[in-house]
Amino acid sequence: MTSPTTSMTSFESNTIGDEEANVEQVVPALLTLERKSDLRRSLLLIVVYMLMETGKQMSNFHLSISSEDEVPVSSTFIVLLTELTKLIIVLFWAAVSQAPVSRWRPSCTFSVPALCYFFTNILYLVSLRTVTPPLWMLLIQTRTLYTAASYLMVFGRKMTWVQMVGCLLLVGSVALARTSQLLPGSRTSVTSAVLVYSQLCALLSTAASVAVELLLKNNERSFCEQQAWLYLWGSLLGAITLPLQLDYNSLTSLLQSVIWSSTLLLRVLAAVVASALAGLCVPLIIRNLDSIVKDYLAALNNLLLSVVTAVVFPVHFAITWVFCLSLVLLLLGIWLYERKVLCHKS
Repeated sequence: MTSPTTSMTSFESNTIGDEEANVEQVVPALLTLERKSDLRRSLLLIVVYMLMETGKQMSNFHLSISSEDEVPVSSTFIVLLTELTKLIIVLFWAAVSQAPVSRWRPSCTFSVPALCYFFTNILYLVSLRTVTPPLWMLLIQTRTLYTAASYLMVFGRKMTWVQMVGCLLLVGSVALARTSQLLPGSRTSVTSAVLVYSQLCALLSTAASVAVELLLKNNERSFCEQQAWLYLWGSLLGAITLPLQLDYNSLTSLLQSVIWSSTLLLRVLAAVVASALAGLCVPLIIRNLDSIVKDYLAALNNLLLSVVTAVVFPVHFAITWVFCLSLVLLLLGIWLYERKVLCHKS
């Protein structure tokens, strides 16, 4: 026969269990930035991303240097067309996959990363008028340091001393790249303005990447819906900013030049399509891996980018031993950050 005390204890246990279950349903799960995949399983995506990124850099640089003798193509104009292209591709995929678009709810949350990405792209295109893509990509790799710092201070992700050394090497590689442009025979120069632009771009890129990573891994919306709102906000920002940058006559002149010049039209289309495809790969990398992986893949891709730029644009860029040394420091820093420890205990 069960005693009243035992029955009461059982009743209290069940009540507490029910209350805990209710609390679990009410309190949302903790935010996570954990990787959903690894480098091996994401190898195909990584290869596609690196190829698209190289095409983006080459086409945008070609457009920037070729526009010097023609009507200058507004950077905001390129960003607007790129965001619209990405939005059209996402909506097309939503229609093909029969996504429940009617159930999508408006979201202002995605305006924050969209704003950061918008100004990042503007700074990038403006800077390409004075620096080459490999040098620009090297200068903005401090974003890996900024991302690691945000993971540490905001999200409490632990860092080993090996990772800290890796971050210091990243900073050293940027300083060395700056020094390489001061040597005699350098074909490009890093002005103070470009240096400021690169670090501002690195900070904005970090903020956007971390924000998108949080949304992709913790928001209940589908991946397709999230990307649609992100690119819609980017398109709206471009549409609002373009009339502020160009008056009616300048905009009309630009549109006429693009439409009537088949060469310029092809250059603009190449830059827009390549940028859109590379941009669509970024959230996939961030969702499956994380923002730091995205940054050091871009650094790794800089090896290929340097060779291609030196071959295609030899007048503007040459691979020097100092630049190679800065790349080695950069890749060593990335390797140390990812390895975390020098020797794994058996």
